[in-house]
Amino acid sequence: MRLPAQVALVLVAMCAVVATAVAQSVYKWTDASGVTHYSEQPPPQAIEAKQLQLNGATPAPEPAPAASTPPSPQSTATALDAAKSDFRKQACATAQSNLKVLSGRGMVLDNGTLEKPAGIEGAKPLSPEQREAATSSAQQQIQQYCDRG
Repeated sequence: MRLPAQVALVLVAMCAVVATAVAQSVYKWTDASGVTHYSEQPPPQAIEAKQLQLNGATPAPEPAPAASTPPSPQSTATALDAAKSDFRKQACATAQSNLKVLSGRGMVLDNGTLEKPAGIEGAKPLSPEQREAATSSAQQQIQQYCDRG
C-alpha cells in the first residue's frame, strides 16, 4: 500500500526538477570564426549574445544601464526649490488647520509628543494656558510659512 505514495512523491519531485530546468535562459552567440554557441552562462562582455527562453519561460530582467551623467547643479537647485515650496505649502495648511481647531469651542487633547506619545488613555484636555500657547504657535507658523499676498 505504501508503494503508490512513494511513487507519487517521486513523480512530484521529478516534476519540480523538470520545471526548474525548463524555466532557464539559454544564450546564443556566434564567435569570430562563425561558430554558433549555446550556453546557460552569458558569453564574455565583448561578444553580443541573444538570450533565448525555453518553453515560454519569462526572460530574466535586463541589467540596469550604467548611471548617466550626474544631475546638473541647476536641476538640483530647481528640485530643492520645489521641495522647499511643497514643504511651505504643507506647513501652512497644517498651521491654518491647527489654528481653526484651536479657535473653536471644541475640546482639544494633548496626546504627547512624537518622542513621548501619551496614547489614548494618557490624552488630557489642554488647559487654557496650553491652548493659548498652541494658538500663538500656530499663528507664528502661519506668518512663517504662508504667503502674504
